[in-house]
Amino acid sequence: MFDLILISNEEKIYEGKAKEVKVIIDSVPVSILSQHQPYIAKIEDSVSIKKEGSAVESIKIDKGFLYTNGEKCFVVIDKD
Repeated sequence: MFDLILISNEEKIYEGKAKEVKVIIDSVPVSILSQHQPYIAKIEDSVSIKKEGSAVESIKIDKGFLYTNGEKCFVVIDKD
């Protein structure tokens, strides 16, 4: 589990623990897990968050970016 902060252009959408964040980068799906190497990227299409248990929340987006240092993940999006 790692800390996730998900912010849209209008509001904070989620702040809490996540098991996995899936995003699309250059038309390729990428999964961010705990202890991921430091990473920053422009994202597109959608963000899927796997929280504690098996609940998965998907959010359709226009564009955004993701940054992680392995312990925290920040996702800033512009929703459709």
